Amino acid sequence: MNQRKSADRNDLTPNRYSFLLASLERCTLSTLRMYIDRKGWLILEINNILNATQETEDDLTIIISRNISFSTEITLEQKERLYLIAEKCPVSRVLKGKITVNSN
Repeated sequence: MNQRKSADRNDLTPNRYSFLLASLERCTLSTLRMYIDRKGWLILEINNILNATQETEDDLTIIISRNISFSTEITLEQKERLYLIAEKCPVSRVLKGKITVNSN
């Protein structure tokens, strides 16, 4: 997890997107593992690398790149299906939907 020094504290804190990306990473891996196990496919390892970039300082458009790979050779059909399943993990669906944050 990337860390940076907080401006008002002397300790190291995660950067602003680390927790968000960690949530997406874990959700993706859990969703894929459940699907792979249910199908009975022999895929021992899933690699999931995420990166977030912001378009400009003023723009709140965030682009998350998710690179998923597998330790085992799989067919093109399996790979396409697994990429589709990754898009359906709950955190992916929340991030792609409309989010409203209300503070009281």
